[in-house]
Amino acid sequence: MPYSNSQSLAHSHALHNLETIIPPWVSMFRSAFPTSASAPEALASTPVSSQDLPSYPFTLTTVSVTEYVDGTISEVRTLIRPHARTCMFRGFAFSPNSGILSVTTDKRMPKFGQLSSNKTSGVYEACFYFAHNNQQFRFSGSSKLVYLSAEKEVVVHDADQDEVVAASSEVQAEFDKAWNSLSPMMRLSFCKPNPGAELTAERWEVLEKIEKVTDEAKAGAEVDADLMDEGKQNFVLILLGPETVDYVDAEGIGRRILFTRASEYEWEFHEICP
Repeated sequence: MPYSNSQSLAHSHALHNLETIIPPWVSMFRSAFPTSASAPEALASTPVSSQDLPSYPFTLTTVSVTEYVDGTISEVRTLIRPHARTCMFRGFAFSPNSGILSVTTDKRMPKFGQLSSNKTSGVYEACFYFAHNNQQFRFSGSSKLVYLSAEKEVVVHDADQDEVVAASSEVQAEFDKAWNSLSPMMRLSFCKPNPGAELTAERWEVLEKIEKVTDEAKAGAEVDADLMDEGKQNFVLILLGPETVDYVDAEGIGRRILFTRASEYEWEFHEICP
């Protein structure tokens, strides 16, 4: 039977610990992940538990807004474009059931500018498809970016509010946890030349240096702390706060549920045609 409901459940975009208040879609999302019995070989070593979800690839889409002068009519026009890429889901931030999706990126990547622009308000759409059970979750909402300022202080960039503020101790801890959870090889990737820059001889030398240090790290050698600090300056933790969650189960006749945040502490959800 189709159903609809609303509950006093936490707004997933809040930046504080919500151990006891769980958005209604979280348990469905957690149970959709492959277990060691159903996962591809690459995921079999990280089964779902009550505390952790495995890293999992998904599609993250952002938008860019560019104003330009159309010379043919001498008018300012606005070009709006979507940008999609595959990212790795890093689990829920702050608590296992918070509903705040965490992703990491390089500050020099285009998506950083797209999510930090006040013209876009930090909006995004994220799509997870689980092939082993034909389930899909599509999230949409706004984001917050957590990174180091030029003064090496952890800050939170909220494009929707058009502000950058000092991070709370809880957010700082989440930022450090995300950075420290990466392997030395992954952390070294943030030391590479600007992504998308022309591959000059000088930049090729830097890439070769990073490759050498990476090979040494794989062999167990310690990485120079200054080099790691350089990489951390480019590291960004993205917090994705869903406003809507569109769930589809494509098995058989199919099933679809739309979850919508009604207020800061309330979610509504109802069944719609798949």
